[in-house]
Amino acid sequence: MKKLIIITVVFAIMLGAMIGEVIYVNKFYNGIQADLTLISESIEQNKDNVDNPETNELCKKLVKKWEKGKNILLMLQNHNTVRNFDDKIVCLAAVVASDNYNDAVIFVESAINYIDDVLLDSIPYLSNIM
Repeated sequence: MKKLIIITVVFAIMLGAMIGEVIYVNKFYNGIQADLTLISESIEQNKDNVDNPETNELCKKLVKKWEKGKNILLMLQNHNTVRNFDDKIVCLAAVVASDNYNDAVIFVESAINYIDDVLLDSIPYLSNIM
């Protein structure tokens, strides 16, 4: 009987940790995606001057938020997924600072699409399990 209770408690802890992980990852990436959408809108509004104070400030906030949560994501997710997204964020900030409209649009849309893919894989759907 003691073994059954111990197994049940361990299972409940593991289940709680898995649910907490899914909630944290989804909430974090949804926040990042919202920030990327703001950056995308700012880039579109300032096509002639991508390197404007508003867009630069949004990029700095995004990079700061990403750096703060990246270490936790490295523990929770596939390292390659986190590193690939890290590259996209760093490149986006550099392209915006270099005032390159076309590359800025490409990098921000690429980052938004990448988050969509990550979010689809982070929730355990039946098709992902089988």
